[in-house]
Amino acid sequence: MKYPVVEINGIDMLKKYKAILGEQHSVQPPVPKTFYQDVPGADGSADLSTAISGRITYNRRVITMNFQCEHKDNQWTTVMSEILKEFHGKEGKIVFGDDPAYYYFGRMEVSGYERSRTYGKFTITVNAEPYKYEQYSSLDPWLWDPFNFQTGVICYCKDIAVDGTKILNIHGTERWAIPVFITEGNIKVTFGGETYDLQPGRSKIYSIVIEPGMNTFQFTGKGTVSVEYRGGKL
Repeated sequence: MKYPVVEINGIDMLKKYKAILGEQHSVQPPVPKTFYQDVPGADGSADLSTAISGRITYNRRVITMNFQCEHKDNQWTTVMSEILKEFHGKEGKIVFGDDPAYYYFGRMEVSGYERSRTYGKFTITVNAEPYKYEQYSSLDPWLWDPFNFQTGVICYCKDIAVDGTKILNIHGTERWAIPVFITEGNIKVTFGGETYDLQPGRSKIYSIVIEPGMNTFQFTGKGTVSVEYRGGKL
């Protein structure tokens, strides 16, 4: 029988704890943050859900993983103490075997511990951020095995040599992201019709946001620049 695979903070739950998911995981979508304002004298109400950010935003999502496993009767106390030490109240990076290119991230809680002699079960609940994140940032070396050839995008954003003018196109995902610029030399960046000086070292420009679709950066000057960001999907 093939069991659902899950890794938490790099720990394979089946290999380390003999813990299998009691059912195939079903990660529920995050709830959109909506806001409706009643307008006196008008039908219905005004939808102001995107008034502040210009896009819909989302609440955190809850991921529930029900595990079951079997250990010798005299080992259970030690096993559960280790599970609590590793996960209870800690932040967790969760990767499911059927979606290895992405991870979920949030605060974990262990509950529902029950056992009858050698057989036991427990639940790990994650109060997770709304987006699932790409395993690799724009600066990480990408690998063939987890790469999705249908949805994945390869971006060469590291140590870009600039001597005059250099254009960089980044395909943004659903998750809007403020990139980090890592700069050596004297370089400016033009984005969305505005030009900014890039400070040496690591810096952010909060008016530069990578949005879904194609984002074009024009670098001018002399030096090197890297653009660090991590995409995500719902």
